[in-house]
Amino acid sequence: MPYSIELRFDDALTEAVARWSEAVAALVGLPCGVVEPHVSLAVYDDRAAVDPDKLVAALDRLAPRHAPTPVTFASVGVFPTEERVLFLAPVVSPRLLALHHAYHSLTAELRPRCREHYLPGNWVPHCTLAMLLPLPELLRALEQLAGQWTPLSGEVRHVALVEDPAITVQERPFARQLSR
Repeated sequence: MPYSIELRFDDALTEAVARWSEAVAALVGLPCGVVEPHVSLAVYDDRAAVDPDKLVAALDRLAPRHAPTPVTFASVGVFPTEERVLFLAPVVSPRLLALHHAYHSLTAELRPRCREHYLPGNWVPHCTLAMLLPLPELLRALEQLAGQWTPLSGEVRHVALVEDPAITVQERPFARQLSR
């Protein structure tokens, strides 16, 4: 995955999500990843087909136009693909959808290069806790989460361009204050 555009959280929510990731990793006996908790807006697999300067320019236009966005992870989910992704699912609020739509409007020329399931109309926002788990470990992790789960809330505070999946190339804070 050469490039992704990620929404990143406030410190308290980042730490809470990281604790769940660490708990799942410990439960299934796998090392915990070094990826900062996030929700991806877009993923581009072909490095040669995407100019990272265009992605940075989109961040530069997106961030000043949006306020930090409240987010609540209300449930746990699984993508039952061969990757077997265990994730936290945010409430899909109008503001979260607006951020997603705004990003893709700014990068319309890159739409054919974005993974299809990140495009408007296909996007299932999620924050990955673990992936590539053998089925017995995935079921054990789900059982653990279901028995202890309480919703997590905070704010989306930054948007970032990330390369190969854990190198932050650029990060921008959302600038506008929330309207009251």
